[in-house]
Amino acid sequence: MMALWGWIWIIPILERLFPLKGQKFIRPGMINDLIHTYHRVHLWSFLNAILIAWLAAYAQENGGQGPFGRGALIDAHWSITALCVMLFGHVSFYVAHYACHKIPLLWQFHKVHHSSLKLDSFSTSRFHIFDKTLFAAPYLMLVTYFQPDPGIVFLFVSLNDFWGRYGHGNIKDPHWIGYFLSNPKFHRWHHSNHPEAIDKNFSAEFNFLDWIFGTAYYPKGKIPADFGFEGYSNNIIIQHYQPFIDCYNIFKNDGWMALLRKPKKTETDGFEIVHD
Repeated sequence: MMALWGWIWIIPILERLFPLKGQKFIRPGMINDLIHTYHRVHLWSFLNAILIAWLAAYAQENGGQGPFGRGALIDAHWSITALCVMLFGHVSFYVAHYACHKIPLLWQFHKVHHSSLKLDSFSTSRFHIFDKTLFAAPYLMLVTYFQPDPGIVFLFVSLNDFWGRYGHGNIKDPHWIGYFLSNPKFHRWHHSNHPEAIDKNFSAEFNFLDWIFGTAYYPKGKIPADFGFEGYSNNIIIQHYQPFIDCYNIFKNDGWMALLRKPKKTETDGFEIVHD
């Protein structure tokens, strides 16, 4: 309930008190993003945490330990469980997020999340339901297989919801934090249209995977200013069927393979992107 009625409204206050960049509180698409936040029976984050914790509990009671590490976390110390739960979430998110940017079929759905022209804590919730499912599914499978303490899983999902909203917030914090955590400035580059930051900064909370795999972009003294896609609808209904139309058009014009891999860029393509 803190996720729904607490920090969802605490973070916008922080955005007004400590803004990273001056921008209007009321913006185009804001009502749409509020609907995204609350339309899932007003309980999306709470129900999500309950579902994942229940899966872990059910697996412990009906599955138990087995070969290939199944149920390995049933009797683990809480500190080991907390570390594993965090790693499960971080690694599965990074991989799913990377795939959403590299595979055109998945990008059409993830593009909804990137469509907002202004970035703030309310834009966090702008997701296509298929996209949300893709991010959640790997974590659900890992939790069900290894069966960690449901209480720790519940706490992590709640923290993950908070950090996602904080990371999208227009909040100024010390620059050094972005070297360890996906803070607002670090994640803002991920949403930007600046050519040097395209397909960078995929992390959810800690950003060590971005540094390890060379996908981190975090310049000092610069703040991105260009986000989203001009002309993309701010209507939640259109946002949920537009990706299907876009996928069909790609298939119709270029075939199935165009949905599975990006075309190779030429030097001319790169020049045009930088020039624009």
